[in-house]
Amino acid sequence: MKIAITGSPQSGQQQLFSLLTGISLDAIQQKPLEAQVGICEVRDPRVTKLSERYKPKKTSYARIEYLLLPDFNLQGPARELIFNQLKNADELCWVTRGEADISAFISELAISDLMLIEKRIENIDRNQRSRFSDQNEKEKQFLLICKKELEAERLLQKFQFSDEQLKSLKPYQFLTMKPIILAVNAVEGGIEYVTKFGLPAIQLNAELEEEISQLEEKDRELFMKEMGIDEPALHKMTRMAYAGLGLISFFTVGEDEVRAWTVRKGSTAPAAGSVIHSDIEKGFVRAEMMRCDALIAAGSEAKLKEQGKFYLKGRDYIVEDGDILSFRFNV
Repeated sequence: MKIAITGSPQSGQQQLFSLLTGISLDAIQQKPLEAQVGICEVRDPRVTKLSERYKPKKTSYARIEYLLLPDFNLQGPARELIFNQLKNADELCWVTRGEADISAFISELAISDLMLIEKRIENIDRNQRSRFSDQNEKEKQFLLICKKELEAERLLQKFQFSDEQLKSLKPYQFLTMKPIILAVNAVEGGIEYVTKFGLPAIQLNAELEEEISQLEEKDRELFMKEMGIDEPALHKMTRMAYAGLGLISFFTVGEDEVRAWTVRKGSTAPAAGSVIHSDIEKGFVRAEMMRCDALIAAGSEAKLKEQGKFYLKGRDYIVEDGDILSFRFNV
């Protein structure tokens, strides 16, 4: 899954990308007109707690790919690059310092979608004159609905489309259909004004986040406690982005490794198993399941079983966020 990060000049998107991916700011600034890719761990506190309990040889968090785009106000080839990459991204993150640039960003997304709609309607009308098609007419009427929403300055993601309509939308890659996160880079305040947009938002202070990231773990915990911070805002932002993509985590645990695995919300147990290995889905027999929060509260697997909270699940089981799974399958 790919999340595109962009923003207006001096909004802090380069610094945010550096903090998320570990790529140095100097290296990023050497390629200001290029799209840059980095990987970020989804710092889930549940993984940390499970790792503390099992003390495995290896701890693995879920991972997300971030894509840093050039400043959004650029023109020419750089602007074309930005919009092409936005269309290929699964989720968009707009880094902001003020309300005006959010409005401008959303307007640009809407204009891009409107241009695509108008071009497609023109093609349909041209084809209809030579050979009328009920299917094309149905598509046109649907596009006119989308056009009306966009002209009223409403994001398409807010419209209640049917499942059939959502399926027909996919080929268009409408930007206003993509999940959007607003990252408000401000020392204090600022989060209030973004609520009018009805989009997930998080406030962070990139300078403070950088200071936190440079501290040793022991000093970091003390510093955050003194500042009244429960965890870095970047961790919260990454989990927000993860959820916005419709993703959930299940866990596998043991002495060798504690690991978070990523699946789409609504996935069955065999489908979840396939993320680990295709043989699990093919030969699925059952899944042994514990809830992460229940295990942490109980203190051990043995006590959890005593409480009757250790379950066997079949192939129709829908995996939930926070499940700890162990799969049984035939090779």
